[in-house]
Amino acid sequence: MQDSVDIVIVGGGCIGASVAYHLAKRGAKPLLLERNQFLGEESTSKSAGGIRAQFSTEINARLSLLSIQAFERWDEEIGEPLQFWQWGYCFLLTSDELVANFKKSFEMWQRIGMKPEWWTPEQTAEHLPYISMEGVQGATFHARDGFGDPSDITQGYEKAARRHGAAIETGVEVTGIKLDEGNRKVVGVETNKGAIGCDNVVLCTGAWTRKLGAQVGVDVPIDPIRRQIIVTDKFDDITDPFPMTVDLSTTLYFHRESGGILIGMSDHNVGPGFDQTFDEDFGDRMLMAAMERAPVLENASPKHKWAGLYEVTPDHHPVIDKLGHVKGAYVCAGFSGHGLMHSPAAGIVTSELVLDGKASTVDITPLELSRFSDPSRLHNEANVI
Repeated sequence: MQDSVDIVIVGGGCIGASVAYHLAKRGAKPLLLERNQFLGEESTSKSAGGIRAQFSTEINARLSLLSIQAFERWDEEIGEPLQFWQWGYCFLLTSDELVANFKKSFEMWQRIGMKPEWWTPEQTAEHLPYISMEGVQGATFHARDGFGDPSDITQGYEKAARRHGAAIETGVEVTGIKLDEGNRKVVGVETNKGAIGCDNVVLCTGAWTRKLGAQVGVDVPIDPIRRQIIVTDKFDDITDPFPMTVDLSTTLYFHRESGGILIGMSDHNVGPGFDQTFDEDFGDRMLMAAMERAPVLENASPKHKWAGLYEVTPDHHPVIDKLGHVKGAYVCAGFSGHGLMHSPAAGIVTSELVLDGKASTVDITPLELSRFSDPSRLHNEANVI
């Protein structure tokens, strides 16, 4: 392992792998450190794989469009396998409030170049014959949305980063960030395998970011929140292709997964914490909600189930910024369940921030850490599942 480098990336999920690739692509020689034996073992491996641009805030939608473009050009740019099912996302609208909010979002989506569709209840029933239409006042659909394989995305970026000269070390846990005597700039990191000198460190540490940020005197308000997924056995009663289907009234969502159906839903009663034990009672509620919205799922048999962690900020937007007053310290974390879908954009803008001092592809001012000290700057994302 190298004892001195220019840039250390901490964390090897899809975000860290993307940052490593985009830095290396521009000629930097970053060192990515991952505490597990393989990249993507934590939250990335437990992701539902959703990729969508249908957000309520422009910054999230723009990050998605940039990322979707990268996924569409994956073979040309990355040259590694990627399973990306571009079958669309459909949001079911079941209240006057949701209809009003999505009409505002719909105008924004069109303005920034998206081509969304607004479905009447009749059109929704025609497109989604497996859905119970109870309470459904309409739906939105975006054909460029879909879902992808988290492992393909992470491994693709890992291999491409190595080809461009990035170094990647696994089984190495960063335990501290070393600053100069005045605590003004980064001079290295401490790990379980010794110290490494560096001028820059990028925290791509997801739900675990707050602890490392505190070591340089900066609070990064990211909380770990448990989310759960169930995947059924092989199920053919819904005909492919069908979109990722979302009922925002319950946060229920489902899509095709390995021949079965992947089902997810948020438990808004669970508090922050690192417990990733699957809650069987809530799992039963997930299945009941799924069968109420899609009665055909009564014929499906659960096969796999797991829990993982969202990395949640107060406004459900990531923090991509310099880390407080410390020169050479950066953070790219807090994607609030949207990390996989935003991983290409995250790598692009973070590489610009580190190498150029400012992101230029997308204006990431709304993602600055300082927004949390000024409530007027917070821009809550409404379309959270």
